Amino acid sequence: MNSVRLRTLAGLAAAIVPSAILVHLAAEALALGPAAISVQFFARHLYLGLLLAGAGWWFCSTLGLGSGRFEFARRCALARARLRNVRPGYQVPVLVAANVSFFALTQLIEGTPIAAGSLATGLMAGALGSVLSALVLYYFGRPVIAAALAAVAHAPLSLGRRNLSVAPRRAQSVFSLFVPNRPPPARSFV
Repeated sequence: MNSVRLRTLAGLAAAIVPSAILVHLAAEALALGPAAISVQFFARHLYLGLLLAGAGWWFCSTLGLGSGRFEFARRCALARARLRNVRPGYQVPVLVAANVSFFALTQLIEGTPIAAGSLATGLMAGALGSVLSALVLYYFGRPVIAAALAAVAHAPLSLGRRNLSVAPRRAQSVFSLFVPNRPPPARSFV
């Protein structure tokens, strides 16, 4: 696997971070019970806000959001081309593994605080939440992500169809590396 494809996969995988954070917080709150309502619980999870912002930036830069409509369309086409041979049967298990890995990694970073409460409840909530999060992202990911990005960017919401009908039909405006034909140089008799 080359580095460009790996970066594309990582950029698109950043879409799981918001749901994985919710799974992490819910599982830990269930494991700790009433002890989860404390200043220490909230202070321990401040780093998740930075992680959410970084994942959002990475996802948006992978798809070219904020770079204009044509750059967005170009980067989406490039991402589809790089990932065209990913089989549909692998997508749900990969999403589940990414959610479980995120849960395990964040628990290890925090020093496994679910062990202070009901470990079985926390692990069961983490596992079920990861599976549910992966299924929701797989089946409803595109409309949810499009709605979230439209809310953040204050852009018009177009979930089902492409909204590129206003674009001129010249290759120069669609492909940024196109060098237009110039007239031949005039002869100089000097």
